[in-house]
Amino acid sequence: MAETEVPDDIVDLAVAIELECAALYEAYARTFAKRADLVTFWRLYAEAERYHAATIRIHQASFADAPVSGQVDPTAAQAFLRELRGARADAERPGVTVKQSMAKARWVEEASAELHGRTQFFQSHPHLAELFAKMAEEDQAHRDMLTSAEQKFA
Repeated sequence: MAETEVPDDIVDLAVAIELECAALYEAYARTFAKRADLVTFWRLYAEAERYHAATIRIHQASFADAPVSGQVDPTAAQAFLRELRGARADAERPGVTVKQSMAKARWVEEASAELHGRTQFFQSHPHLAELFAKMAEEDQAHRDMLTSAEQKFA
């Protein structure tokens, strides 16, 4: 999938969102390249997002024969993916502060948790509902960790 494409399939869209979150956090690692502590921090966050994407694909493969119960409107998730791409472009501009990066990452984690938490959003793939509920909890925990990280790194 090209970077400008936005998938219609909800599972492909969920994976694209996770990978875009990873790309955003990698952009922050580059932005703060002179601070080893921040580079490590942002790269670990990126790794967690790549792990989410891989986990979705593993579950999708495990349940390849599971029935799909209709199509879900992907509009909200597609809009979020576009916003993430814009956030990554902003992250690569000069002058981004630690505070701004942490605030943007909290927004990302909150929005991601909200999407994952609406398991009815993924109702076309009920076998993935438990996975997305767990991912929502992780996203909320990540959001909360960003608050304490901001205090540490600012």
